Amino acid sequence: MKIIEIDLNYKATEESIIALGNFDGVHQGHLELINTAVKTASRLNVKSSVLIFKEHTDNLISIKKKKILTNNKTKFEILEKQGIDIIYLIEFTKEFMAYGPYKFLNDFLVQNLKTIGVVVGYDYTYGYKKAGDVSFLQQNKNLFKVIEIIDKIKDSNEKISSSLIRNLIEKGNIKRANFLLTRPYKLIGTIIHAKGLGKKMGYPTANLSLIDNYVLPKFGVYDTNIIIDGKKYKASTSIGTNPTVENDGVKVEAHILNFNKDIYGKTVELEILDFIRPELKFKNIDELFKQIAKDVKITEAR
Repeated sequence: MKIIEIDLNYKATEESIIALGNFDGVHQGHLELINTAVKTASRLNVKSSVLIFKEHTDNLISIKKKKILTNNKTKFEILEKQGIDIIYLIEFTKEFMAYGPYKFLNDFLVQNLKTIGVVVGYDYTYGYKKAGDVSFLQQNKNLFKVIEIIDKIKDSNEKISSSLIRNLIEKGNIKRANFLLTRPYKLIGTIIHAKGLGKKMGYPTANLSLIDNYVLPKFGVYDTNIIIDGKKYKASTSIGTNPTVENDGVKVEAHILNFNKDIYGKTVELEILDFIRPELKFKNIDELFKQIAKDVKITEAR
């Protein structure tokens, strides 16, 4: 798989079938688009491609940075597994945002990227003020050899979307979110030093400083896996403000089972598997660590 950083003047050298969307989460609905692009490209003996923005498109017009489900590194890993040949990586600029729908289809996709076919969802929009839609795309089908429109993908009669998955994660419904994602929801962070209270009480924790603006689950304790140097370990992880001890911001603290290595400064991946309990404020430290012991036993048993 090739990852090619492009701008609006880039000229592709290979024809491709391109899958288009925001792809935050790369969930079941997105995978349907991607797999269709791969199959169609194989049938037509051309490359399969995806257009990925360096940041979420909402960040150009919103003061508050959009919380994400997957960073680009994770997206690339998933797309490679699905068999995508080319990722076109581009910055979403005001100039790009100002493109009309025909200019986007003809000048950018056909002339610049040598796109001979597109795969989009039934509700895909593009161009200035989202003026382009599937209907406009079909009206200009002469620009392409093939157009594939993916119907609404549902679960329990709900449309599978990034918004739905965000909502599930924020409510602590991790199991369903993971089902819709087709994999465990993942946070990536660097291990940093903290006050070391857990270590003094017999439950040392790895404190993660997240590398991206991830959607955070409902505050509480979770059954998790932590991946360190490519190896996976079980962990009981607290996500929240730790109100019993201090309340100076949100923390992600993983107690790794049967582990005593020095990992400060390492970048790790935290897979969130299931919700164990909500965040609680205890009367004292002893009560807190009695509960932590129970949380660890629950994690060990899973």
